[in-house]
Amino acid sequence: MNKLSQPFLDSCNREQGFIMRGENMTRIETFVDAAFAFAITMLIISVDEIPSSVEGLLLSARDIPAFLASAIQIGLIWHWHSVFSRRFGLQDGKTIMLSMALVMLVLVFIYPVKLVFMGLFSWISSGYLSTGVGGMQESDLTAMFSYFAIGFLVLSTISLLLYQNALSLRSSLALTEYEIYVCKTELANWMIIFVTATISLSIAQLASGLWITWAGFIYFSLAFSARILKRKREKGAPAP
Repeated sequence: MNKLSQPFLDSCNREQGFIMRGENMTRIETFVDAAFAFAITMLIISVDEIPSSVEGLLLSARDIPAFLASAIQIGLIWHWHSVFSRRFGLQDGKTIMLSMALVMLVLVFIYPVKLVFMGLFSWISSGYLSTGVGGMQESDLTAMFSYFAIGFLVLSTISLLLYQNALSLRSSLALTEYEIYVCKTELANWMIIFVTATISLSIAQLASGLWITWAGFIYFSLAFSARILKRKREKGAPAP
């Protein structure tokens, strides 16, 4: 990859101290956007049947919280890839391969995500919300949380490899000291997610009874670990 010229870098917009090198959408980014839109569509059409009565409509409405949570989760993954693309604008073979892997993961991952959120809202509402979940056996919970954890492990691995690839091209991309710092912070964030998913998978495989549910609850710890990492990293952050 040839080093980006200074006139090009000067022409790029800046957001939060980061030069937006990829504001013009690449073909791979367009494809990824379309794939994520299709994934959201698959969530919508996964409804068993179109309600034919008011009673059926009200019954199907109970699945709305699980659908919204699933769509938000998929949307957050899309947003992360969009930010990565705008920051670096990479079109090298490794970025294309990893982006394709992300697309395939999301298309396979959407149903486990929805199932987990259906189970969560069903548990919170004592079975009122998410009508499609009920009577899960211990083996079902083990399989569901294991599938979910493996999905996050793969997602974390793809994310780590993408940022590692960007760092390996720091000279060609003319990354500033602050941008390198942000990349390393992102790597730390995704490593925390990887470790959390590993713990979740271990709980799902080894725990029994109600302890299996901690394989899902463990993900709530990410809100605290991410905040701790942010505060720790901000102390030594270089100027943008």
